[in-house]
Amino acid sequence: MINYRLAIKSELTELKTFLFDHGQNPWNYLPVTGVDHEFNLVSQEKASILLAIDGEQMAGFAIFYHPEVLPNQYLQYSNQQLAIYIAEVVIHRQLAGQGIGHKLLSLIIEQAPDFGASLLLIDRHEENLASAGMMRKAGFAELRTFVDLERRDYGSRKTTVMAYQLS
Repeated sequence: MINYRLAIKSELTELKTFLFDHGQNPWNYLPVTGVDHEFNLVSQEKASILLAIDGEQMAGFAIFYHPEVLPNQYLQYSNQQLAIYIAEVVIHRQLAGQGIGHKLLSLIIEQAPDFGASLLLIDRHEENLASAGMMRKAGFAELRTFVDLERRDYGSRKTTVMAYQLS
């Protein structure tokens, strides 16, 4: 049975290693400085990590930014609403396709009102079909797809931004 909970600061080093071990693929943009920034936000309690744990094994996690630190490039999609940005969703390679990512997204959606957010934003490589399916299953809708040469060096080199609007 998989349990879900928020990460604590003492787990951050292990989680960063897990991200690089299980999140590296042609679709993901994981520069060390960007990952360090995300984990620094977690240390400062401006972002959170929701964990999925299968017994004693890490099954996956999602990093989400609190509304006060929504990255500037996502302000154009927020329509002045408080928004959470979901920066990473990474699942253990051996557990992929079992609905863990969908559950993590669903739990973040449930927690959004606790942060005052009425909108959740996430992005993915346009051609990452596994991520697209997980996001659609959780209720996210596509907002925009654009050429993103800075972050994408594989396939179409496009990013798709998706949103979930709370009612």
